[in-house]
Amino acid sequence: MKDLRKTIESLILTDDDYAAQMDAHVLPLLDDRQEELWLLREDNPQQKLYCGKFTAPCGSEHVRGVVIISHGYTENADKYKEVIYYFLNMSYHVYIPDHCGHGRSYRLAEDLYLVHIDSYKRYVEDLLSVAHRARSDYGDLPLYLYGHSMGGGIAAATAAAEPDLFERVILSSPMIQPDTRPLPWGLAGFLAKAACLFGQSARHLPGGHPFDGTETFEQSSAASKARFDYQQQIRKAEPLFQNTCGTYRWTRSAAKLHHHLMRTAWKQIRVPLLLFQAEDDGLVSAKAQYQFIQKVSRRYEAPTWLIKVPGSRHEIYNAEYETLVKYWTKIFRFLG
Repeated sequence: MKDLRKTIESLILTDDDYAAQMDAHVLPLLDDRQEELWLLREDNPQQKLYCGKFTAPCGSEHVRGVVIISHGYTENADKYKEVIYYFLNMSYHVYIPDHCGHGRSYRLAEDLYLVHIDSYKRYVEDLLSVAHRARSDYGDLPLYLYGHSMGGGIAAATAAAEPDLFERVILSSPMIQPDTRPLPWGLAGFLAKAACLFGQSARHLPGGHPFDGTETFEQSSAASKARFDYQQQIRKAEPLFQNTCGTYRWTRSAAKLHHHLMRTAWKQIRVPLLLFQAEDDGLVSAKAQYQFIQKVSRRYEAPTWLIKVPGSRHEIYNAEYETLVKYWTKIFRFLG
């Protein structure tokens, strides 16, 4: 265990000279190990799912498994370069798609800033297509699932959809239920349903607006300013990475995902599950996370752990060095 901790300490990028470390160590490795996949969805040539495939820089006999990453709301695969780097260095292949409506993947709305979806089931089916591709490429290796925020909720539903596909699941600040305060969650869901019934399903939520690049570190979900600044510069330069706001249909889909996770999906998860909960998180419900993990833990077949991360904001993977050392040590200890 001490050796693992030391390995992680030497691997995690420090906040000082973060950009220089990314340019010197992370990007060259990822560029060398990456293949771009375009997965056809629903036999529609206009619906292609972008997926980055990364191979671990070690001999095939030393590869420990394949990690499927499910990113969060308004995010994209490029935001996870540091995360991918850690998995590769610990001898895991990585597949990470841009979810529908994000990044380079197909979209159901014309405005690039909108996150729009017809059903959460589309996210699940897309993620399963990535997992099946990974299984086809590496049939003898175990599959692991890592999901953050919205991607965590999708990951949980995906693990439930095919209980025997994954070996272990990691949920980082998962969106079991969005935090809609000061508006009560029930009322938010009702208003979204009403808006959809009145033909406003593709309309942005109140307060939504196109990307303007004015978000500050203090307003962000990251606890590391160096990481926020680095990612913000990339986002400013690429219009495909400038999602800012969901639609009423997205909110309606999030409500249905919450209902599915709490009523049905938890019964179908049969693999070990590790859930990280950020202490300072105003985007997803901590109460719903507790309720979900308690339900899953009732099943003997699915050992579960909930770890609360002190001082962390929503994006735990974008915390400062000391928190990341603890975070990643727990992750790789869990993966074995």
